[in-house]
Amino acid sequence: MDRIAIIYGETFLYWSSIILTLAVAAAVCTFLFLYLREKYSGLSAAFLVPASMILSLIFSRAMHWYCMANAYDGLKGALTTFTGGGYALMGVFAGCALAAAVLRLLRILRNLPFAFDCMALAGGVGIAVGRLACFFTASDRGPVIESIRSLPIVYPVINAVTGVVEWRFATFLIQAIATGLITLVLLVIHLNGQKGKVRKVRDGDTACLWLCAYGASQVVLDSTRYDSLFFRSNGFVSVVQVLGALGLGLGIVVFSV
Repeated sequence: MDRIAIIYGETFLYWSSIILTLAVAAAVCTFLFLYLREKYSGLSAAFLVPASMILSLIFSRAMHWYCMANAYDGLKGALTTFTGGGYALMGVFAGCALAAAVLRLLRILRNLPFAFDCMALAGGVGIAVGRLACFFTASDRGPVIESIRSLPIVYPVINAVTGVVEWRFATFLIQAIATGLITLVLLVIHLNGQKGKVRKVRDGDTACLWLCAYGASQVVLDSTRYDSLFFRSNGFVSVVQVLGALGLGLGIVVFSV
């Protein structure tokens, strides 16, 4: 259950919501910092940021409905009533990519590969911060580990049925650390390349490198979660693992070509 941060009358504000809001703000600020370094990018950024946020909200909700249909009263209910349910991070990737592609077709956005580079790095910052919201929920955990009782390996969870404290693998924290390290390394390479301190990578390569590394990490880490999202067709194949493998494969194909 989510921990409440503030109670004001009949309004409840949860810690997880606060951290996720900070994660979105961090991602947007990082994107603008990186993207506005390119000339004539202000107009496209003014369209790209809100379009990405709106489409990400829709797609992440729709993907969560697909995987957790029993939690909603149909797709229409999932997209019109936001008091319950959840969101799937994979939908954010789809929403941001679609927003950028549409704006490129409309010729509002000039350099699509560069936009993807900035989106990837900004998304990494947002994910690293957003995963910390699970400190205040019972989600994104792994199996019980009795031999270790310290961060960052395990974190206690109170079993909702028995009330017993369980020390479970802190998948969310390992994900945050892994994503943060991947993003930090690529951010340094990207900025140094822009300044000419190292060999400049082609536009789009940073995004591909990030996708390869992040996809590989999710193939491994999502297998530890007890609340993974699965395909409806079978109920045991993780959607995140499959998409992570596809992202890794896409990057390999691009670099091979």
